[in-house]
Amino acid sequence: MATVIAAAMGGVYALTAEAAVTCAPSMFKRQMFANTSFSGTPLTTDCDSAIDQDWGTDAPASGLPDDRFGVRWSVTRDFGPGGPFTLIASGRDGGVRVYVDGRLRIDLRGDLRGDARGDLPTPGATAVPTPVSAYGPMPVSQSVDLTIPSGRHTLRVDYVNRSGAAEVAFTAVPLSRSGTVSPPSPR
Repeated sequence: MATVIAAAMGGVYALTAEAAVTCAPSMFKRQMFANTSFSGTPLTTDCDSAIDQDWGTDAPASGLPDDRFGVRWSVTRDFGPGGPFTLIASGRDGGVRVYVDGRLRIDLRGDLRGDARGDLPTPGATAVPTPVSAYGPMPVSQSVDLTIPSGRHTLRVDYVNRSGAAEVAFTAVPLSRSGTVSPPSPR
């Protein structure tokens, strides 16, 4: 049985993990895991209109831990005639990976502790250190320009939180004729 958590235009609808979730074509399917390896059954599966979350130091959903959790968003959408796009991801205190049709396009990694503790596992990969201030890990962001062919393509965004403030954002923006875009400002 489905349970509605929030209902607003383009809102988030939370369903039990066992429920079959079908999201509108413009919505991301969001799965929340009580671990950073995305293993097992997601604790919560719902639909999300955008990836732009700031959970602070709280758990993003009831039953999830405040730290050491993973969130995966996915959507298959029609890119029409295709063309150049800029993918922009940002995060704090964890890692963000963006895939297009299963191919890794953005890899924002946390500190070196990440690989040893199972965060965003990649055999043989080396993590990129996260800038750290007196207030904890600073937001990091990355943008990638790529040409997406016409038709339907699958986007997947994986985010892990280790400890502390959890923030993540992602957008895919058509590249303007001038070839520039404005990335979202980190929180």
